[in-house]
Amino acid sequence: MKRIVHLITSLEGGGTENFLYQILAHSPAGYDHQVLYLKKDGVIGERLRRRQITVRPAGTLLRLFKTLRKESPHLLHTCLYSAHQVGRCLGRLARVPTVITSQRSIDIWQKPWQRLLDRWTLPLCHAVIVNSNAAARVIEQRRNGRPRPAVFEIPNGVDNTLFKPIDRNTARSRYGLSSDAMVGGSLMRLHGEKGADFIPEYASRLLAEFPKLHLLIGGVGPLEKSIKEQIDKTTYSGRIHFVGWVDDAPEFLSACDFFWSLSREESFPQTLVEASTMGLPWVAPETGGVPELLQAGAVGRVFQRLDIPGAARQVALLINELTSLKTEANRAVPKIQANYSLSKMVARVYEVFERF
Repeated sequence: MKRIVHLITSLEGGGTENFLYQILAHSPAGYDHQVLYLKKDGVIGERLRRRQITVRPAGTLLRLFKTLRKESPHLLHTCLYSAHQVGRCLGRLARVPTVITSQRSIDIWQKPWQRLLDRWTLPLCHAVIVNSNAAARVIEQRRNGRPRPAVFEIPNGVDNTLFKPIDRNTARSRYGLSSDAMVGGSLMRLHGEKGADFIPEYASRLLAEFPKLHLLIGGVGPLEKSIKEQIDKTTYSGRIHFVGWVDDAPEFLSACDFFWSLSREESFPQTLVEASTMGLPWVAPETGGVPELLQAGAVGRVFQRLDIPGAARQVALLINELTSLKTEANRAVPKIQANYSLSKMVARVYEVFERF
């Protein structure tokens, strides 16, 4: 049995957290997985526990070091910035044979000292798994010509057996939406990194122009309360629907006419891949790996990062061409499914684990 400890900063509902869930839920036989988190438990932690996977707090640095010495895993896998720094250092001190990092962001948010710290700890891991060319460039810059760590680019994956549209009206009834409404949906962590704080301005620009438009928002996060308080004071609050954490993404996407994202940064957005797999056109910021998804055949419009008026303009253009864009997006589904298969992603991740 091969023992892997996965160290992650938190287990709230984000793309990296979901990636960890995917590779553990579809693990090949012969692996013993344990997940330790530094800060917060959350919805992904509960999903992992339902899979009978051990999930617990990492505790203090000393406790984590002792855990690694006691458990003596064959491999330590780190996810998210804080876990990278802690895991790389303690993994080496605890003599874990292999330390592998999954880099799934382009780190626009980082301050100079955080970038320097990441550059300093990077050689302490053996390999980095990235999900886009944009993320690979971040690692290449920080390697600064050094041969270590090795970099493996593995695109995101979608379970094509699950991501299939269901009846539109059935899906809409789940959220109290009428059949004649126009629905733009977004799945996001309600956090500044994902641009959740832009939602009130974005909504005000669009909902006045399109009276039948409703915005459907799935996700949880630290900004949820403040955003709702802002929206409750507006005249359009009845057309913005916060539905909390979404377990059934295909049902959510089946209720939508198009998808949108306001993220400050993306390495390679899983939600856009899922929307594309479901035949939805989308609007998203031109950041990180978003252009890579367009090049792979997805149908979308981009705006300059942080330009919320520009985002609203692109959505308006999309709405005016919605019928033709939906037809084009549906034609692109087979290509998206072939390029972004969950089974391929999982197989390639474990190939990297086995290699080391």
